This record gives sequence, structure tokens and C-alpha cells, in this order.
Amino acid sequence: MRRYRVLLPLTVHTEDGSYTQGEEFAKDFSPEDEATNVESGLLEIVPRRYKVIGESNVHGANPGEEFEAALLLGQEAALIEGGHIEPVDELEPEPAKKKPARKGGKP
Repeated sequence: MRRYRVLLPLTVHTEDGSYTQGEEFAKDFSPEDEATNVESGLLEIVPRRYKVIGESNVHGANPGEEFEAALLLGQEAALIEGGHIEPVDELEPEPAKKKPARKGGKP
């Protein structure tokens, strides 16, 4: 799963909750859906760390160095499959806890 941040003053609903502007969430989008949501300005990809494992410079990092980038799924897949990079941060961070909805007045 990848992490995204809501950019517009809208509520984004997913299977695991609802998120408003500035909040982050994890989701498995198809490459097409991800590109549409990013290009529309609704979401941004939360950057990940990668290590250059190929022989070429990637995003300003030399072989053996790490860099941070917000790559679209298609870009990331092409660079990984081509043997140029590997993700460094495989573990997903704990999702931010949502505040419980307030119920009525005081008991």
C-alpha cells in the first residue's frame, strides 16, 4: 500500500475511513486511478525513500545512494523492474488515529 495526502478541501472516502484536506491515508490504487487522482489535484503521493541499485544516477542520487521521491506507480514499477532502484521503507507507518465522533451532550 502507498500513502496519499488529501490536497483539496474535500472529504475522501475509502474502505477504512474518511479523510479531509491535509490528512494522510494508505490505499492500493491502480496506476490509472492513482494518476487521475494526482493529476486532478485531489491527492498527492507521500514521498518514499529509494536506494539506487543500478549503475545510473536516478533523481540526483548516484549508485548506492538513497533519495526520496513521490513517484507515480507506473514510474516506480518501471524503475524497479529495470533494476535501477529498490524501496528502502518497506514497513508501513502506523496510520494516524482518527478522533472518535462526538456524541450528544454530557451524561
